[in-house]
Amino acid sequence: MNSTLELVNNIQTSQKYQDIDNNLEKLTDMIHCEYYLFAIINPKSMIKSDVLILDNYPKQWRDYYDEENLIKYDPIVDYCLSNHSPISWHIFDKKTQKKSKPNVIKEAKTSGLHSGFSFPIHTINGGFGMISFAHSNKGKNIDYVYSNACMNIPPIIPALLDSYHRINQNEPTSSTYLTKREKECLSWACEGKSSWEISKILGCAERTVTFHLTNSQTKLGTNNRCQSVSKAILTGAINPSY
Repeated sequence: MNSTLELVNNIQTSQKYQDIDNNLEKLTDMIHCEYYLFAIINPKSMIKSDVLILDNYPKQWRDYYDEENLIKYDPIVDYCLSNHSPISWHIFDKKTQKKSKPNVIKEAKTSGLHSGFSFPIHTINGGFGMISFAHSNKGKNIDYVYSNACMNIPPIIPALLDSYHRINQNEPTSSTYLTKREKECLSWACEGKSSWEISKILGCAERTVTFHLTNSQTKLGTNNRCQSVSKAILTGAINPSY
């Protein structure tokens, strides 16, 4: 069986994050890299997010990165937030940077991540992330490795996302289950409709709409209708109607 297809199948049948992590190790070996990082940031509110990181980056670098809050200055994170195409890190070597800001790419090299590339990831509910691969060997032909990865990684990303969402839904912190009626009431609230207007649209009593919106508020752990609407959208509890 083709090794890429085998990995896709293995990732699709992952039951826990450790299974995904094990397959990422195999993928990294397959494309002749040394390090990997799979990260997804999913919004829970406008100021809070859930973060998943699976990686084998040098611990010294990860600790330093977190302590110095380098995510604020990381050009790779910034790129992946608003792009979909893969990118090689050497692109950032050519870009000028303010001296007052940390040079994340340069500092990563001193910690063993000498060269690498990243594939942006975007989730169904507005989250984003990346899968990155790196090497510590300065003499490594990273262009060849990158070219090879561009053929093997894209088919694997959908499997990673599907398994991530499936496993995340089974976690205790998964998104709240809302009934069909609760979703309908929240969706119309998103359109700026009052409880009375929603009752006329759905053909029920106004107090019934209030009941469903109150239930939604309790399930979502929110304090008012506005917060319920934003949290339901950000967590994927409700989605646009197509």
